[in-house]
Amino acid sequence: MGKMNLLKANWEGKVGQTVGAKWKNKSTIRTYTKPSNPNTQAQKTVRTAFAEMTSFVALFADQIKYLSALNTAGQSVRNAIIQANKMQIAGGTFSKPNLLVSKGGLQKVAGETGQATSGKVTITWTAPTATNFTENAKLIAVLVQEATGLVEVLEAKATALTVESKITFENGTVDAYVYFLDKRGSNKVASASDYISISVA
Repeated sequence: MGKMNLLKANWEGKVGQTVGAKWKNKSTIRTYTKPSNPNTQAQKTVRTAFAEMTSFVALFADQIKYLSALNTAGQSVRNAIIQANKMQIAGGTFSKPNLLVSKGGLQKVAGETGQATSGKVTITWTAPTATNFTENAKLIAVLVQEATGLVEVLEAKATALTVESKITFENGTVDAYVYFLDKRGSNKVASASDYISISVA
């Protein structure tokens, strides 16, 4: 639905068979043309990858809302993650191991492993060696079991070297994304996320 402003002599959106919009900060009016949607195989592939990534990221995006250093200006964390992975979508594939949940300039997590005992997942890693970590630095582990919809976000000091889930996961695969998160005053900085596939039996 369009809006017409007769005092300013402009309108926005579709009004009848015309469309009003801004172009280079000027009001423009053009005739409405129905956009084409050929729905080619390439478009279908990209749309499928986008839908798969969006539904997967939606499982945990809200839970890391305050544990992310991604640029969320004017957008949600979910959309920020999708934007960080736009090249993967443009390629027409969604790969969980290649999904970036976090990115930044901090040293990446090293030596990380994940294992499950009686459904409880334990993540271990080696201590960061970079000198730009503060005492507030944390390891964030995002655990996602897509088949059951179970999600848990773990936090531990970067120097703790181990953290265990509180919930019990069912048999199957748990996708884990680990990254460091630190604070510089009111700003957050992070590392690029790493992926671990954990089998729960």
